[in-house]
Amino acid sequence: MIRAAATLSSVLLLLGISGCSVYSGAVNTFGPDKPVSDLAVNTDGELMLSKEPPPFCPAPVADSFEEVDQAMPAAPIYKQLYFIFDSDELTEQSRRDAEAIYQAVLERDAPEVLVTGHTDTSGSVKLNDALSKRRAEAVREDLIEIGVKPDTIRTFHKGESEPLIDTGDGVKELRNRRVEINVR
Repeated sequence: MIRAAATLSSVLLLLGISGCSVYSGAVNTFGPDKPVSDLAVNTDGELMLSKEPPPFCPAPVADSFEEVDQAMPAAPIYKQLYFIFDSDELTEQSRRDAEAIYQAVLERDAPEVLVTGHTDTSGSVKLNDALSKRRAEAVREDLIEIGVKPDTIRTFHKGESEPLIDTGDGVKELRNRRVEINVR
C-alpha cells in the first residue's frame, strides 16, 4: 500500500514537472508558443532538457486562435420578413432586407435554412393556415431561384397560432404577417 502511494506520488510529480498537469498553463514559464515543459528525468534522477514532449502530454491542436476562428462555422442568422395584408408578397422594406439575407445564405458552404410562415388573426383559421404556407413557400422559391439547393430548405407554417404580437381575433397586425428565416 505504501509502495503504491509512493509510485503514484512519483508519477504525479513527474506529470507536474513535465508541464502536463492540470495547472501547466498557469505555471508554464516557457511562454505561449511552448505548450509543454522541456524538463524530463533521466535514469540517474537528474533533470535535463528534452527535445520532445512526454508521450502522455496532448499535442497542440492549433498554432494560433486564427486557425481555430477560421474553423468555426458562421454564426446562425435569424431574420423576419413581413408581408402585405392577405398576400404572399413581401412589403417593400422586407424585399430589400430579403436580398441581404438571401446573399448571406448563398455565402455559406452548407446552409440549413428553416422558413416558417405566420399570419395575423384576421381571417379564418383555415384561410390563415393556407396563407402562412404560401408565404413560407414563396420565400423558399425565392431562395431556390437564386441558387440555394432545395434539399437545404425546410418550410413550416403556423397560421395564426404563434403571433409575435398578442392581439384579439380579427386584428390586422403587420408584425404577425411574417416569415421567420433561421439559417444554420
